[in-house]
Amino acid sequence: MVGESRPDELPQIMDQLHTGITLRFTTTGIGGSTSTTVTFANLLDAWFFAGTTTNGYQLFDFVRVRRVTVRAVSGSNSGGSTATVGIEFPGLVAGGNAGGKQASNSGMGISKAVMVQLRPDKFSAASFWQPSSNDVAFVLRSTDENNAVIIGTIIDVELSYKNSADVSPAALASPIAGATAGNIYFGGIDGGRLAATWARSVFVPRL
Repeated sequence: MVGESRPDELPQIMDQLHTGITLRFTTTGIGGSTSTTVTFANLLDAWFFAGTTTNGYQLFDFVRVRRVTVRAVSGSNSGGSTATVGIEFPGLVAGGNAGGKQASNSGMGISKAVMVQLRPDKFSAASFWQPSSNDVAFVLRSTDENNAVIIGTIIDVELSYKNSADVSPAALASPIAGATAGNIYFGGIDGGRLAATWARSVFVPRL
């Protein structure tokens, strides 16, 4: 009949998992640094599964950044009266489609909320699909007038993930402990565990 396909002409299908998510993190003050550098490996480590109680693996094989948002409140930990937040897509890897895009915002007054939001350039490395690597995706900053990191800064990272049948799951850069084999977990924004990360995930379960 007209409009019907032949049984020997099969439609094309996609045989991979592809999803988008906004991961949310909050700064811990660990390390005392007012900024942190986030790599593509860190972003893939931020959502992982436990193969055993001590071995974690990336859930996806490729990642791209859609948008990053940073929010902070002045005086949240030091009693200071200003807050400054910033995002940078440096793209310093030679031949890696540099972005060189950054933005900053400041707020004055106790308990004054401040926000900065930035998308990577359309044809920069951060906006393209990237495998797990130590290439820098973006840099984050959150500081008060005393040059102290603002604890409790909220960071939203809008990401797209996908896997590949031809790529074996990569092991996490930072070892895990006490996990339940087969469970899916969220990690810190810099690949660190809960006791060592600059910004931990607000989602649970997390390690």
